[in-house]
Formats: sequence, C-alpha cells, structure tokens
Amino acid sequence: MKRCLVIGAGKMGIAHLQVLVALAPDALAAWAPSDRRRAAVEEAGAQMLGGSLDEALADFGATHVFIASPVHTLVSIALRVLASGVRHILLEKPAALTLVEGHQLLQAADKAGARIFVGYNRRFYASVLTALSLIEASSERIESVVFEFNEVVADPAGPKGHAQEVRERWLLANSMHVIDTAFHAVGLPDTAKSHYHRSAPLSWHAAGGVFVGSGETLNGVPFAYHANWQSPGRWGFEWMTPSTRYVFRPMEKLFVMRRGQFTMEPVDIGDEMDLQFKPGVYGQNRAFLRGDLSAGLVTLDAAVELIALAHRMAGYEM
Repeated sequence: MKRCLVIGAGKMGIAHLQVLVALAPDALAAWAPSDRRRAAVEEAGAQMLGGSLDEALADFGATHVFIASPVHTLVSIALRVLASGVRHILLEKPAALTLVEGHQLLQAADKAGARIFVGYNRRFYASVLTALSLIEASSERIESVVFEFNEVVADPAGPKGHAQEVRERWLLANSMHVIDTAFHAVGLPDTAKSHYHRSAPLSWHAAGGVFVGSGETLNGVPFAYHANWQSPGRWGFEWMTPSTRYVFRPMEKLFVMRRGQFTMEPVDIGDEMDLQFKPGVYGQNRAFLRGDLSAGLVTLDAAVELIALAHRMAGYEM
C-alpha cells in the first residue's frame, strides 16, 4: 500500500504530482499552506487537502511523503513529517542550508528509523543514464571531469521569489544540481588534493560571483570547474574516457566526440519520459517508490556531504 502526499504545490510540487499520477500509487494528495494552488493540483490529477499540515498528515495516513516546499522551510517541515510517523520521505534538494541543520535532520531520521532521500533528479536524466550505460559497455572509465555552473540571474537583487537566506547560499540551493551530477559517477573531491577559489562578490551573494577550482576526487579522478555569474553562460559538464568525450550541454542532451575527431555527434537517449514530465523526476520517483537503492537515489547522508562541499566551494559558514 502506497499512499503518497506531496507537500508544496509550486512548480516542483506539481511536477511531482504529474509523475505520481502516472505511477499510480494507491492514493495521492497534496497539501500547501494556502488554497491558492488548488486548481493546479486538481488539474494535475490529485486532491488538495485542507487544514493544517499536522491534520493533513494524520487524516491522510501517508506512507510516502514528497516535500517540495520553499528551500528555507525544508528542514522544519521534514521534522514535522518525521514526528507524524512517516518513514519514507523524498526531500527536495539541498535538504538543508547549513551543516548544522543537515546533521539535525540526520539525527532525527536515525532516531525515527526513517529513510530520507534528496531530490537530485538530474542524476536520472536519460542523457546521464545513457552515457553511464555506454561507458560501462565500452569497459572504459571516466578519467577526468570538467563542469560549469553559470547562473543566469538578470535581476541585480538576485533570484526572484526566494528568501534572502536562500539567495545568500545560491550555489548550494541551485548550482549543486550540476555539481552533484558531474561528480556522482566519479566520487566527491578529495579535500587534501583539491583547491577552491572564489571572487567578485555580488550584492545578493557575498560569497562570490566567480568560482574556479580543480583537484582530484576520492576515486582518483582529476576535475576542474568554472562559473561566472556575471557573464553569459549555462550549466554543463563533460566526462572524458580514453576513446570518447561525453558532453552534456544542455544537460538534458548527450553529445559525444570520438578520439581523432572534432565532430560533436548527438546520441539517441530515449528521453520520452524526460519530455513528458520534468526531466529526471519520473525515474527518481519510481526508484523511490520501489525502494530501489541501486538506481542512484541520493541518501540524506550523501546530501549532507554535498552541503559540506558547497561550503568549501563557496566559503559559506558551516
């Protein structure tokens, strides 16, 4: 029996609902602090619960909860969901804005005997899964990685619609999507062998607006990155094997460059689900409902390691 409750009815909450309707759990509902998004929820094919969150959790009897509330509320809501007795939680990234909050959530989940996974859905892009399959079939390994996490923010006050504490940690709150995807096949950086530089602070992001770094992962794979939030650019990364360069620009697509050639060949990635739904969410949510730990789900422990990495890259206070 799977009774799924989505907390939050913004763009990400609706994306979860659309996927869950297709996955057809035994029951599906959404809750938000206001009724403003009721029409969008019902259009997606789910019922909208009223009352307080605690009442919704008690009355609906959810077995699986998807938390897609604003970033600065993720921890407080997750703690309330844990207190209600739910033991299967998918929490939107980055899970928490500080290491202190991340460890608080880890301790609460451990005490409750609950499993929390974090929504780094880009690991489940058809482009990424196809590349990993091709690399495995070639019997090669990724020997180096390069990535960019440029942010397109036109407003000098920073990203609109986000709390100040979220804007101030935007590398963690947003850019970590591409950073996680680039690293997840090769391991996170080895702190003793990696270097991080930041400069050009912004009015809304005092930690910096230009980021460069390089080093070696814990699996011995060299990496380098660059981002300039004051210059045009986009997210993207590349995995290099002896025979092939796998290029993800945009990340939803896959191109390859073969040894001895300069041509960028598009790869058929079978991305029907990524076109029908928000990319990566169908595969992620299916794995979560199935309890498929081998599919690449990001555990809360791993998400806390990503928080620590963001703090090193941007110099945030822990």
